[in-house]
Amino acid sequence: MASDQENLAKAVSELQILERAMSELQSRIATLQAVLGEYDGAISLLEELQKQKSEVKMLVPIGGGNFLQAEIKEVEAVQVSLGAGIVMKQPIQEGYELIKKRREQISRIIEQYQNTLIQYAQRAEELRRLVEALSARIRAQMQQKQEAEKR
Repeated sequence: MASDQENLAKAVSELQILERAMSELQSRIATLQAVLGEYDGAISLLEELQKQKSEVKMLVPIGGGNFLQAEIKEVEAVQVSLGAGIVMKQPIQEGYELIKKRREQISRIIEQYQNTLIQYAQRAEELRRLVEALSARIRAQMQQKQEAEKR
């Protein structure tokens, strides 16, 4: 049977692993939420462009909070990223649907990560309570031992 000190060491080790995993998941969620925001912006822009029947003037972000004024003369196709720097020209509606589908996939992944994070957080809380209880028990045992030695 494992001693309290061995159980404490195991619990602390598992807690540290969980905390690292939780931190990594939080980082992934934040990254995916940023990507989700980009997809939302793309979807919103495509919806607005589809409504317009004439030329559209707009500001195009070029990075660092800087913009260029541009004029869009026709909106018949969209260049959709396939990944790895590869893009493919798609009719506007097909591109729009593909972007929406990807946005939904990212949203589902975020939800899965959040559910996992909740499970990890619950387990971490259980481990913290266990660590506190074992630490208190070990301190009490040490105190009893010291008092017994004084007699």
